[in-house]
Amino acid sequence: DSSNDPVIVSVRGAADYAKGHVPGAINIALADLAKPDSLAKLPKDKKIVVYCYTGHTGSQATAILNLLGYDATNLKWGMTSWTKDTNVASGRYVEANDCMNYAFVTGTSPN
Repeated sequence: DSSNDPVIVSVRGAADYAKGHVPGAINIALADLAKPDSLAKLPKDKKIVVYCYTGHTGSQATAILNLLGYDATNLKWGMTSWTKDTNVASGRYVEANDCMNYAFVTGTSPN
């Protein structure tokens, strides 16, 4: 849907990102998020959706980006709401029926 095509940012660890991530997501560690090189990857004129493991770190990243003038939102429950695959989303904070169980991709490339 071209009218709803946000930039997707994973703030999970690189090894976990490689195990599986939202298709098209870029991986930026929370510790690196506010660095100029990382911010250069993010447009200020486009919606940004941030996710992590369970939503906690994603909410911190979202707050940082919003304070810096970006239009960011956090994916509720993080990767645990995206997939039921326990190799990709370790632990469950929500009931199984709350997870959409969407497809994910593996590897270190955002595609």
